[in-house]
Amino acid sequence: MRKKDRHQLLTRLLSEQDIAKQEEFVEILEQRGIQVTQATISRDIKELKLVKIPSATGGYRYSLPAQNDIEIAQKLENLLKNAVKSVKRMDKFVLIKTMPGNASALSHLLDTYYAKELFGIMTDDDTILMIAKAQEARDLIYEEIRRYEQ
Repeated sequence: MRKKDRHQLLTRLLSEQDIAKQEEFVEILEQRGIQVTQATISRDIKELKLVKIPSATGGYRYSLPAQNDIEIAQKLENLLKNAVKSVKRMDKFVLIKTMPGNASALSHLLDTYYAKELFGIMTDDDTILMIAKAQEARDLIYEEIRRYEQ
């Protein structure tokens, strides 16, 4: 299994269950037919910058690091500059057309950045439909994103 695929799987596992030890990652992957050593998992943990946080069941578990607002804003701006093809608005909707394959990553950042303004967001390969909670929120989102329209 390629490292990128393994990292995606480890990230998904963290959202599905509490994992407290490197050995648990190894066991779970082995149950899925993926052979990996504890040393590999240790390197993956460092590369993914996983942190230990308190678990709801007691003890600690691995988690992805929290991103601060500045990091999210910088990533969002970089992706908006390179991926947005067009932006339209109607009622409480903002429709964004992106370069193929960019909508998913952009959608995740937009959903995080505009969490207070959004009711929901839907995505496919090259389209994002944002549903704002209010007309004012839609206007704010539209005006900020349309600056990046190509």
